[in-house]
Amino acid sequence: MIKTDTNFNLLNSHITTLIKKDIYLNRIIEKCPTCDSKHYIKYGFFNGIQRYKCKECGKTFSIVSNSLWSYSKKESTQWVKFTEYVLERKSLRFCAEKLEISLVTAFYWRHKVLHGLNYDSVPEKLSGDVHIAKKLIPENFKGSKNITIQVRHNIWVVAAKSGENSIIVKPISRCHWHLPSFNKKIYYLIDEKAYIVPYGDRYISLVAKAHNKKRTKEVQKDKIIWSFQIILEKWLKKYHGVASKYLEKYLALFILYITKKEMNYIEIFKKLSLGSNFLKIMNISMFNTQSISILL
Repeated sequence: MIKTDTNFNLLNSHITTLIKKDIYLNRIIEKCPTCDSKHYIKYGFFNGIQRYKCKECGKTFSIVSNSLWSYSKKESTQWVKFTEYVLERKSLRFCAEKLEISLVTAFYWRHKVLHGLNYDSVPEKLSGDVHIAKKLIPENFKGSKNITIQVRHNIWVVAAKSGENSIIVKPISRCHWHLPSFNKKIYYLIDEKAYIVPYGDRYISLVAKAHNKKRTKEVQKDKIIWSFQIILEKWLKKYHGVASKYLEKYLALFILYITKKEMNYIEIFKKLSLGSNFLKIMNISMFNTQSISILL
């Protein structure tokens, strides 16, 4: 007697396995994710996926280990669809209902995707004419409880752009301009021979004057940087406010938006999967608390 699969559970499980095989086919394992040893051997297969065993610590791992989706019990198809929803800026409630997951799970999944995007959003170098502008965003404590802060300061968000798609947008300081933070997050990417074009801020103008030295040239205004303040403000309204501790991650998605890159969801999902960007749920709040403390 042939067993029926009316709910397509077997088919969905097979599709999930095929997706994992395809995504992780080109992932290179360089070391043990537990002890960083490079001495390991092949150790059979599990669900068609190659496993390894470390000769030093004895732990087993696979080509899926330490990727952004490690230890998830959900289907790969759900993760692919969720990545698409994040890039389309769908609400968490919408994602939860469509994928039949809890609102809390949707929240953590979104931050896993944003973490992967943030990890990969920094250009290698800014050269040629580098256009720089800033936007002051009031502190936001969305989702936090027992807030005792009476005064909300501004977060300095700086955007630097060269060429068509080489752009970085980062929060650099809280309350006041902080040059060391600017140097650490933005300026180190700017080529020595680049020409900095400041937009309406005296601090950035001073940086440009020191960098350009006595060089002067006529440069056509960059439309994105010229309208940066308005574009970012309108973009953030979609989320009805973003907590300051998560702002840097959301800005990685904002970069995709303003550069208008063609978004191939499968390719972006693959790119996120191939990196060693695993983020534990318990570390999401901790990570962002540390990131905002840098701004203080």
